[in-house]
Amino acid sequence: MERHKRSFIQKNIGALTISRMLMVIFCTGFVITALVVYSTFTIYRNETVSRMAEADVKRISHLMFEHLYSVMRKGWTRAEIDDIVHHIQTQLPDYQVTIYRGEPVVQQFGDRPGQPELKLQDATLREVLHTGEPYFGLSGAHLRYLYPVKATAECITCHTAAKLGDINGVIAVSVPMQTIATPIINIAAPVTYLTVLLVLFLLLATFVIVRNRVSIPIADLSSHVIELTEDVEYGKDLTIDPRWPQEVQILGSGFNHLMDNVRTSHTRLLEASLRDPLTELFNRRHFDAMIISAVADTQKNTQSFAVMYVDLDHFKPINDRYGHASGDAMLINVARAIRSVLRESDIAARIGGDEFAVLIPGVDRAGALLLAQRLREEVETISLRCGHETIRAACSVGIATFPEDGEYAEALLQAADSAMYQDKLTRHHPRNIRD
Repeated sequence: MERHKRSFIQKNIGALTISRMLMVIFCTGFVITALVVYSTFTIYRNETVSRMAEADVKRISHLMFEHLYSVMRKGWTRAEIDDIVHHIQTQLPDYQVTIYRGEPVVQQFGDRPGQPELKLQDATLREVLHTGEPYFGLSGAHLRYLYPVKATAECITCHTAAKLGDINGVIAVSVPMQTIATPIINIAAPVTYLTVLLVLFLLLATFVIVRNRVSIPIADLSSHVIELTEDVEYGKDLTIDPRWPQEVQILGSGFNHLMDNVRTSHTRLLEASLRDPLTELFNRRHFDAMIISAVADTQKNTQSFAVMYVDLDHFKPINDRYGHASGDAMLINVARAIRSVLRESDIAARIGGDEFAVLIPGVDRAGALLLAQRLREEVETISLRCGHETIRAACSVGIATFPEDGEYAEALLQAADSAMYQDKLTRHHPRNIRD
């Protein structure tokens, strides 16, 4: 059984404990939270950058259109218009603004240098010039907005080749993605880090609280159970901390109550295993152990002791004639008589059917003989009424002392038994067991 206990404990070493499970949950929760926060931040950043960039480049495109429209109404030359564009780009160095001429303007005034090649290479630009639909999107590391300028009634007074609604040109605005993203990152990144740290703190606080209030109490209970399993020690109760959760306190109280019942049952079982159930004296097994212990102690302390054997006279006819109930009653009364003449240090036992034995520490033969005489007289005072008859008790007693009659338990028991039979043979019992 001890091997089974060790096997059970060893098998569970390294198993998933509550603390380890909490640590796994904590780490997993933190990683998932960090990923969710980072993903949320990334999505938020991209959407925000996209919205802000679109609004910004649209604003610049419309601003360019308003400036161009204003100067065109005044009849400014192309050089003056280019100067306005250059001035705007100087004010916005991160933004690249380009004005592309549409087909009606090209037919009337010609195209700008290098633009025909750019139009051939830029499919998106050609699409906007053809459809007149604005475009916003990412081109490499740049955000790009193409704003088509459609001919109005006022426009065709100068651009005579254009018809109402034709695409006179495209205002193209390009800005590096990093230019828009950096301010948002500078704002959102600290918030993100703060959120992650806050989540880390909350998870860590939860871990510590659950560990201290749940995991450690249960671990203490488990350790207590293991100690009981290893040492078979039932006297130690589990100390219950009032700070523990109610359920764990109830579990601990229930465990202590259970152990109290186990201790009570263990004491009763131990007592029952050592005592004769009828007379409540010790049994033969415990008496033999006490003699062996007395021999060992006496050999160390050079102290004498005596062993007394007591056997009832004419006990079998009582059972045969009056029944076992009467015999049991006689044995109970004899046991009570034996206890009445003994000291607290003396040990009395029922070692057979009608045989009793007494271990008397710290006496010599004279003291043992005196106690034997008192015991015999006390037993002979017992009378038991059975119907119309009275049964009286009598006994024979044998004594052996250590070390005169033997230096070992077996020798002492044999000597006391022999002395008891000798007493039974030599003593004359004039009184019959019946009156």
